[in-house]
Amino acid sequence: MKSLDLRGTGTVFRYTVQQHYKNRSVLIFLLLLFLGALAVFPIRALIGGQSVTETKIKQVYFRNETGFVIEAEDIKKDAVFAGVEIIDTKDDDAELAKTIASEENAAASVMTIDREKMCFDIRTNYSAASEIGNAEAEALNQVLRQALHQALLRAQSVTAEQETLLHSAVYSQVAKVSDYLRDAEETGTDTHVFANLVYCYLIILLNTLAMSYVFQQCMEEKVSKLVESLLVSVSPTALILGKLLAVTLFIFFGLGLVVLGLFISFQIGSQMTDPQILTDMIKGVIQVDFSALHISGGTIALFLLCILLAYAIAASFSAIVGSCCSRTEDTQHASLAVVLFIMIGYLVGTIVPMFENDAAYNIVSLFPLTSIFSAFPNYVCGKITVGVFTVGLLIQAATAYFLIKTAGRVYRMMIFYRSAFPKPKQVIRMLREERAAAKYAAAGKEDPHGK
Repeated sequence: MKSLDLRGTGTVFRYTVQQHYKNRSVLIFLLLLFLGALAVFPIRALIGGQSVTETKIKQVYFRNETGFVIEAEDIKKDAVFAGVEIIDTKDDDAELAKTIASEENAAASVMTIDREKMCFDIRTNYSAASEIGNAEAEALNQVLRQALHQALLRAQSVTAEQETLLHSAVYSQVAKVSDYLRDAEETGTDTHVFANLVYCYLIILLNTLAMSYVFQQCMEEKVSKLVESLLVSVSPTALILGKLLAVTLFIFFGLGLVVLGLFISFQIGSQMTDPQILTDMIKGVIQVDFSALHISGGTIALFLLCILLAYAIAASFSAIVGSCCSRTEDTQHASLAVVLFIMIGYLVGTIVPMFENDAAYNIVSLFPLTSIFSAFPNYVCGKITVGVFTVGLLIQAATAYFLIKTAGRVYRMMIFYRSAFPKPKQVIRMLREERAAAKYAAAGKEDPHGK
């Protein structure tokens, strides 16, 4: 790394961090971000996730229009409703409304079936003047759902063992016979596609945050008087690297606050309600069985390494493009270039797993633009060998090195540039001229371009 002069990187990093966190709007935003994450699970508990341990409901007027027999014992199996009187009724909605309004702490539950849409509907109502709460009514509805489930199983004469098999997980796998004979461990197509999607979303999030922060820092330097003095003692590579390291701190500190807020939020929410309710909510959002993925300590270390390499490549490319911005409107051209850079890799990374082609896996895992999106999930899912994965990481590291070095050169060339946003050919020509000038200067000759 001799060709990279990194003297002064720490100075630039400290100065950028200090200036960023001196801004009150940044501190307010981080505080709101943390409070928002902190409130997620407690709010979920307050709006319907309370754990009901006792109920004020004394009678439940139950009208069953499904044609399936719902046993009162199935409802009373739940300890909360063991002492509740279940009264079968044929009254219509108007009569039920009068009944629960006239009786103390009574509720009315109606269960219907829509055979055209093939779905059930369970509605529980209670009087606003009663002591019954919304959480108790929701808990009753949940018990009625379980009772309906048991009624359906009885109607089909399903045994307990058959029910267990009915709800058992199913894993699928597609592999070549050569991989099968050598016991190659591969995940199924569904798991592979899911792993690629999640990983690609994470990379896009980091790249988008890097783009916005890097553009901001590059634009600020156009009017900064400090840069002119820094360029005397600090190399352009050290200058841009210090900025990129500061941006890295901004991004990962913000994400860390969100993770910390969610963790504390879950702990608080668990004290307010049954933790299983919150766990079920998370599973309902993700809807994936993580047991199909092979995760270990080594996998996590590789994950962090791949994330850092992908971030370094995206942030360096954003620095190259952002250095060409002289005006606020130039960021539109710069953003388009970075978005195209991101979307090409994302689309390839999400589409290729659907074709189950080893040659395609190897190509996208080696080409730098797609490798940052595809190499890690392909390796974790057993689609590429450790050799291909290692070569892909080395190519990524070399690409990051080249882009950081190029970003330093472009940053120095463009720091005093005030014209329209340059085209790629113009930037390449300027880089060639700058390199030629550096060679002539090193040889003690006059610059042929008169610079």
